[in-house]
Amino acid sequence: MKTRLLGIVVTAGMMAAGYALWRSPGAPDSTTSTAAQARGGQLVASIRAVPRSFNRLIAREQTAELLSLLTQGRLVRINRSTFELEPWLAERWDTAPDGRTFTLHLRPGVTWSDGVPFTAADVLFTLQAVFDAKTESVVAEQLTIDGKPIAAAAPDDHTVVVTYPAASGPGLRRR
Repeated sequence: MKTRLLGIVVTAGMMAAGYALWRSPGAPDSTTSTAAQARGGQLVASIRAVPRSFNRLIAREQTAELLSLLTQGRLVRINRSTFELEPWLAERWDTAPDGRTFTLHLRPGVTWSDGVPFTAADVLFTLQAVFDAKTESVVAEQLTIDGKPIAAAAPDDHTVVVTYPAASGPGLRRR
């Protein structure tokens, strides 16, 4: 209960800070054209809880999830305004007629913080880590259907083929 309350308080604080920055003097008003507005900048916030990990695959807590959301990309994301599935690290995907196989085409030019290119091998490595018993990943149960894990293959560096063991209503919305 305390963790949930903390999550709500942290989220509300971040929203209030964002609103204050948005409405601050000198900020462009809503009549300014979007072409004149610059993207980017800096958002500074504090979190009073110490995360157990910065890896959301092994820590099930609000702080780790929030930090993951702010610092780590996913193949696809759910737009929190429209609830539509959108590309992120994958620029597009194809769904097979069986509804169980998804071919994700990775966005070109994505790199890690050290400049190394992001490839399909990185996706496969992450899935192997999720399903490795030594990792004890909290995400593994979300990526299994009827007790069977999803399967993935990489036909090339920019393509990942994900196959679910059975039909799944959420499909790529599974986290």
